Amino acid sequence: MAEEIRTIFLNMLPLTKVKADKLHTLMDNCIKGTDFLLAAISWLKGYREKVSKYSLQDKTYEYLKENLDLQAQIIIDLIKDVFTHNDSYGFKNYSIPYNVPRSGKLSVTENKNPVMSVSVSRKERIGIPIAMDGAWDRFNRLLSEGYSWSAFRVVERDDSWKIAVSLKNDFQLLVPESVMGIDVGSRCLAAVTVISRNGVEKQLYFGSDIYEQQRNISLRRSVLQKHMDKGTGKEHAKKKLRDLKHKERNYVKTRCYQIVHQVVDLARKHSSLIAIEDLKGLRNAKGHRAANRRNKKIPYHTFRAALESVAKRQGIEIMAVSPKYTSKWCPKCGRYGRRVGKGKEFVCDGCGLKVNADRVASLNIALRAAKVMHNHNMSSSQYSEGRESVNTLVWQDEGEGVESWHGYLAPDCKPTTLVVGS
Repeated sequence: MAEEIRTIFLNMLPLTKVKADKLHTLMDNCIKGTDFLLAAISWLKGYREKVSKYSLQDKTYEYLKENLDLQAQIIIDLIKDVFTHNDSYGFKNYSIPYNVPRSGKLSVTENKNPVMSVSVSRKERIGIPIAMDGAWDRFNRLLSEGYSWSAFRVVERDDSWKIAVSLKNDFQLLVPESVMGIDVGSRCLAAVTVISRNGVEKQLYFGSDIYEQQRNISLRRSVLQKHMDKGTGKEHAKKKLRDLKHKERNYVKTRCYQIVHQVVDLARKHSSLIAIEDLKGLRNAKGHRAANRRNKKIPYHTFRAALESVAKRQGIEIMAVSPKYTSKWCPKCGRYGRRVGKGKEFVCDGCGLKVNADRVASLNIALRAAKVMHNHNMSSSQYSEGRESVNTLVWQDEGEGVESWHGYLAPDCKPTTLVVGS
């Protein structure tokens, strides 16, 4: 079984000044409580006391209750949040935690309008009217599909309040019969190779249009920035730059989800486990200026988050593998080669194999995942019959048609696979 957690941001109808002031006061108290808890953790560590969630709650609960007028369940959730995250990313975006039904619950008025009842102090609750828009429809659709929720948060974004609801659901995982390797790149977002015990089943490109759109937006952005530097139409250029930023973000996110649905449909058709390279340090990678600028535009985190979300709903496992040498390792003879033609082509110095670097990388990623699938009736010995090159003449884009049906020679050795998640 796999658990998926989705977050829906419900929009509020305009609040009265009294209700808005109460929420702002509660948010300020939660921020003060967070700062106090962080200081308490530092103090306890300074005296070398063992800090646990329960010891932190024991030493701070009464102070938070009496001095900040916070409802009991909000205090407990606040302590849990601070204890969990105080050593990781810190606190930048604050929110008010609620637990259903102790500190907040959903109800309906006589006119069938949804209202979220929330505690704003130890003895007071207010009703927050929820907008019956697309977000509300998605929330109800997910509930009808079997999702459940027991907690939510009230957050302030872009000068407006929203309710972030966390929904959970369990899905039955498919038993994989093949492996799909995904190579994430700048010019082509996802190069995909599907391998089974019969060899390479399919190879596809997805998302080359994202690079083209980002390049066009960059050219437009450079023109607008020149206007800002010269002072001609500065305010107009500033507004256009802001609009371009939103346009690029929305386009990239939409295309990532569209591509992910195509990839997951292909994986489900072939009953594939999906292997993707682990590029968590992509933005901090060092290289020459042009490569850095191009790599930083790769929407890897957006694509991977979308992939994990959609794949879980289809019962498909995700495996993250090490990206090291995936585009420099020959899948035919097992030796290391080099990239030529501005990095677009792979050439093996051992066997002379010439192939698109993205294709060979996606194949190597699939091989690394297959190496560790001992419990899924697959092993490297099942890939020892082929003798043909991975580089065939038939190749189409965006998942149309049958591209590559052939075997390949398994290498004598494979780099170690780093399994981050499944």
